[in-house]
Amino acid sequence: MRRRTLIQSLFAWISLQRSRVWAQTASFPGKHDSTLKELAATVLPESLGRAATDAVALQFVRWVREYRAGAEMQTGYGFTRVRYKPGSPAPGYLAQLDRIASGVLSGSGMAARRAKIAEALQAANIKDLPLVPDGTHIAADLMAFYFQSPEANDLAYLAAIGKDKCRTLKNAGSVPAALKKGTSNAAL
Repeated sequence: MRRRTLIQSLFAWISLQRSRVWAQTASFPGKHDSTLKELAATVLPESLGRAATDAVALQFVRWVREYRAGAEMQTGYGFTRVRYKPGSPAPGYLAQLDRIASGVLSGSGMAARRAKIAEALQAANIKDLPLVPDGTHIAADLMAFYFQSPEANDLAYLAAIGKDKCRTLKNAGSVPAALKKGTSNAAL
């Protein structure tokens, strides 16, 4: 009976610790929900439309909330060293959203906003988009999040390719179905 009580207490403590880690990032984007959506509408292609850029912003929020610091990362072929994810980018993102709300997005026109974001990225010494969001700057990470997605790939080719989605051998040789011109992918 004592061993069972100890094990139950241990499981309760572990689940409490997990919920604390989750609770630290659950407030993202906090009061900056509209700022994040405006940033997405500014840095993502206008051809997506406002509804789709808002959907990408919400997917990014979900990614940040579900980010698990310390999780084991894939080692890749030929690499034997195990790497772990760094701390959550949420606190840095919140600070950047504070600055963006008062400065970068205060411009009236889209061209002025984009110029200010380009200046902010240059000040952060960002020359290329990262392959995955890395916490350096929220604008670059939001763009990397979208442009590395299967939906962006499908839209670039105007075909339902389904990058990173498993296809069976039976349909591996078939040509992907064409997307209708002028529409964004319904998976957004």
